[in-house]
Amino acid sequence: MRYVEPRAHRPFRAPLFPLVPILGIATCLLLMFSLPVENWWRLGAWLLAGMLIYFAYGRTHSVLAARRASGVSREGAGI
Repeated sequence: MRYVEPRAHRPFRAPLFPLVPILGIATCLLLMFSLPVENWWRLGAWLLAGMLIYFAYGRTHSVLAARRASGVSREGAGI
């Protein structure tokens, strides 16, 4: 939107612009790094499990997989 209509009316502005976002990021990082190491291991395990599910689902349900399957059945050979 900023590139398409640069002069559009934007009623919301972040208060104390550079300070509030920087303090928000710093607070989140402080909370994250104060967690025990076990939580980071759990995060890694769940992240890995989620990525495996995501890519496995995407591989079998993608448009490219459907095209390849139809190409194999139509031509009798893999693409």
